[in-house]
Amino acid sequence: MPRKYNQPFQQQIVIMGVNENILYIRENFSKKYAENIAKGDYDARDLQRLQNDTEFACTYIRGDHRLDEGVDLLHSSFKFRNEMKINDLTEADFGKDVIDLGGLYFHKKDKQGHRILWLKVKVHKKDASAEFLTVEKKGIAFVVEKAFYNNPFSQVVVLLDMTNCGLVNMDIDFVQYIISLFKFYYPTFLAYILIYDMPWIFNAAWRVIKSWLNAEAVAKIKFVTKSDIQNYISPEDLPPYMGGTDTFQFVYVPGMSDHSPYPEDKTYKKQVHFLEAQEDTRSIDLSLTKVESEPDLSLDHNYNKPVLRHRSAGNRNNNSSDVRRQQSLNRSHSFTSPSTFAGSLLTVSPAEELVFQVGDGGDSFDMISLTNSLPVPVAFKVKTTAPEKFRVRPSAGIIKPDKKEEVYVYLVPDFNADVAKDKFLVMAMETTVTNVADPNALFKDAPRDKIMQHKMRCTTVSSRDKRVTSPDENLASKVEQLEKQTKSLQMQLRLLMCVQFVTAVALILVMLAYSCYGEELFSRFLALPFDFCNDPYGRKC
Repeated sequence: MPRKYNQPFQQQIVIMGVNENILYIRENFSKKYAENIAKGDYDARDLQRLQNDTEFACTYIRGDHRLDEGVDLLHSSFKFRNEMKINDLTEADFGKDVIDLGGLYFHKKDKQGHRILWLKVKVHKKDASAEFLTVEKKGIAFVVEKAFYNNPFSQVVVLLDMTNCGLVNMDIDFVQYIISLFKFYYPTFLAYILIYDMPWIFNAAWRVIKSWLNAEAVAKIKFVTKSDIQNYISPEDLPPYMGGTDTFQFVYVPGMSDHSPYPEDKTYKKQVHFLEAQEDTRSIDLSLTKVESEPDLSLDHNYNKPVLRHRSAGNRNNNSSDVRRQQSLNRSHSFTSPSTFAGSLLTVSPAEELVFQVGDGGDSFDMISLTNSLPVPVAFKVKTTAPEKFRVRPSAGIIKPDKKEEVYVYLVPDFNADVAKDKFLVMAMETTVTNVADPNALFKDAPRDKIMQHKMRCTTVSSRDKRVTSPDENLASKVEQLEKQTKSLQMQLRLLMCVQFVTAVALILVMLAYSCYGEELFSRFLALPFDFCNDPYGRKC
């Protein structure tokens, strides 16, 4: 089956003249290991692939001055492939016994775009049967080979997750196998290895493993914890116990090997279709959506002032000023103030998410604030993936220079389910008119590159939920706590310094007394307790 490689790498092969290097390793491999070839130490399919597949041969070349090393890598790799029967491995050779443990799968990418191979060391047991350990190694080789065959030039990151590992999981041979797999058998396929949360009891084992590796291999192994793994992988691609937000759970499905080794690619290519948002034409008392005193949350008073969002309009039939005041205060203290997205034409607030409060019996809504900071009018239009669930007021319009438009998005009652799947699209374009009967018509013939587009997701919260603390409040709380801890440590440090000073002074005085008065003084000092315990009449205490 033909494979598709990264086009830039294919061009690089031609530019660098790697064909001469490939010819060199082909010829020298055939000469140096002619005896092994004759004895059948290699799979004939791999030998044929070396001669016919230029890209495959190129993966064993680490540099123009390391061609002989590439020849030796071919030998070790081909011998391993033949011993493990890599070309004949199928899912039936290990299947559910290994994969269903949930400790071996590709999922997400790092910040550099490398695929991540998750290896959860906890599911590996050192005292398992020899047969199971062999099957486990074949499973790892099968998954790596499938990804390598899919695209040998797309390097991967191996994440050795050692969370909650203990002595029963400490297997030097297992770790050595994984490192050797990439060092000798897939030499250019590894970007680096992340070892997450390694227990201290593994330190001795790591020193042994390190002694086997050269400086280049050691540099590719990085030890990370919850505090610094986000330097390599974004939080949205990490599970919660690593400080991320990804709730993905691996589930084994028979026949997975017949599909792409990267199943999430299907979700990356999923297209989202936006439809015209339905205008809310009801007569609504918007006074319920305003707070009597709105605090200034902005750092930039020109246009980037976010407004407080209010999720539920409550009972609209109650026109009591006291009730309206209480509802406004409740809403204004229930949720955080939004961040903003500074687009090329409009500033959109909130930046990413519309939140709808449900469960209080009233209409649930959120508000999008659109600010035009340009010297020309800007037309806007709001679309959604679920027009049957939402009513938008206004769904389109024109914003004059240095003006702001507030767009209210209402969630239709009885449509609270699956709101998290819905999205909104804010579109904007420059215009020369300030008044038009149908602003939607302006977008029909407008060039695509002239339209600003910004997507927003949706979510719901219960009216019983407590107030969500804003990032600024979280930061302030943490700073305050850190200051208290710092002051406590400073007081303890001062006390310790005082004790040390007193001890040092006492020691110096003792040394001076001894140097001045000698042993006589100390003999007299040691005799003092006995003098005090005797009275003038010779009676003891």
